[in-house]
Amino acid sequence: MANKVKIRKEKLSIYLMRDGYSIDSDVIKLENAKPPIEMDLPETEFSRLYIKKQPPKSAPPWSKLFTSENKVDISEFGMSSSVGAVFVVSLSGATFILSFGTGFHLLKSEAIERDFGLKVTLNSVDPDKLRSLDKASYDQNPLNSRTQSTVDVDIFNLHLDSEMEMLYAVTGTSLVAEFGSNVTGRDALTIAVEANLSDIPKILSKAINKYRSKLPAKFSWVENINRVRDYDEIELLDMELEQYLDNKVYDHFWLGEPEIVDWESQIGYSFDMYQKTLRHVTLSFDDYISYLNGISPTIAMMKNNVIHVNNTEYQSVKSWAVYRCLYAEITFGSDNYILRNGVWYKINCDFVSAVDDYLSDLDVHPFKFPVYSHDDEGDYNEHVSNTEDGFCLMDKKNIQIGGVYDKVEHCDLIRNGNEFVHVKFYRSSSTLSHLFSQGFVAAEAFIKDKDYREKLNPKLPDSIKLQDPQLRPNPNDYYVVYGIATKKNIPKELPFFSKVTLKNSLKTLRALNYNISLAKIDVDPIWLKTKKCKPKKN
Repeated sequence: MANKVKIRKEKLSIYLMRDGYSIDSDVIKLENAKPPIEMDLPETEFSRLYIKKQPPKSAPPWSKLFTSENKVDISEFGMSSSVGAVFVVSLSGATFILSFGTGFHLLKSEAIERDFGLKVTLNSVDPDKLRSLDKASYDQNPLNSRTQSTVDVDIFNLHLDSEMEMLYAVTGTSLVAEFGSNVTGRDALTIAVEANLSDIPKILSKAINKYRSKLPAKFSWVENINRVRDYDEIELLDMELEQYLDNKVYDHFWLGEPEIVDWESQIGYSFDMYQKTLRHVTLSFDDYISYLNGISPTIAMMKNNVIHVNNTEYQSVKSWAVYRCLYAEITFGSDNYILRNGVWYKINCDFVSAVDDYLSDLDVHPFKFPVYSHDDEGDYNEHVSNTEDGFCLMDKKNIQIGGVYDKVEHCDLIRNGNEFVHVKFYRSSSTLSHLFSQGFVAAEAFIKDKDYREKLNPKLPDSIKLQDPQLRPNPNDYYVVYGIATKKNIPKELPFFSKVTLKNSLKTLRALNYNISLAKIDVDPIWLKTKKCKPKKN
């Protein structure tokens, strides 16, 4: 009996041409490729191979250091050459591009269907047998990361927060015979299969069917929030944003710092660095409009205009384009979009409704806090503790707990011995995210960590000290209060990403059996108008 010839495994990187792009020149840099070789594959409308033009073979440039004086023969260094090709195949109403070697350099990225491989993979992989995933957060400063496992695990064992992180790529065990044993998806679908050229149509047909299928229930959350990466769509969204600007519809526009800022070391913000230009205590889109002095802002203008962070010497210590500081929520067609930190996100309408519904029954704190008219939150907290009955000041009384949080401020104020009050003057979505996170971290430590209570107790006034810090308190006896100084109606008019962070904090606190409430702190309108400019002394 003759031995069966083993078919070599081929690694295939499969891309999908975007709708609206129909000819090879739309997706391939033809000037860098040799004339195409037409192929005859069954079940395909057409298939052709483009091989990358090869640069002249030569030794690496740095080798001249040794060869210029004939000290070393140039042949000792060998010759460098990079081989690559792309294979274009059309079937089932779709056009695929298979990349080999360095062939991906021939592709025009704007003509590639984003996340094609990811969706095919999610429809083809065993949800309980994953090996790695790439994810990106959208909370505060966006972070990209990869988590991997040496054994097959469920997606949530790879530490993905489905409401605070976006999935970019995933690798796992394939359930589709045509894709081999493992499958990886990002923009491209990447598989390693025992296949001949005649097997390619069958593989591509299966891929397009999986791409056009609805995601399984276990992965449906993936489409809650998607970063917009399509160049044409981004351009359309910027154009729609300009329509809002032209019509002066600013209700859902905010300016905020795109990254964490040390507010204690700066005196304000300015839109240029001239001596008499106003320095603003906080960023406001209305202030930017006033700065333009009647000129309607455009996207190009906001990308060129700069916001400066001023130190006490009125020097610019940090700056960003206005466009990067703009947080905007718009509706385009039937979809909701958010611009944050210069990046557009598409938000699933059902996800928006679910978040709003969850926050709809959030208790409003019954106490009317004093009006906010202070440059510093610490000054406001001290003012409240000195003028209102039942308050004690906890601001800046940090507790060392180690781990990822290092130190924690239990709260800013304690009211009536059992209300842990956290106060923030609204500046941007990231400041609120920090507020909500701080609240639940401290509240969780108070219930779960006896060492934390031991360190907290000496900082408490005698009237509210814990009788025995070793004993676990009953969380139902305590309240966590988020006090936000703002002109906006909260939580309804909070930025969407802040709502998501608040929702997740509430879920944790409610699971711990705390009472939670939200307090709107009114801001003095006169202070807002008069406390904008700190004159520079000559």
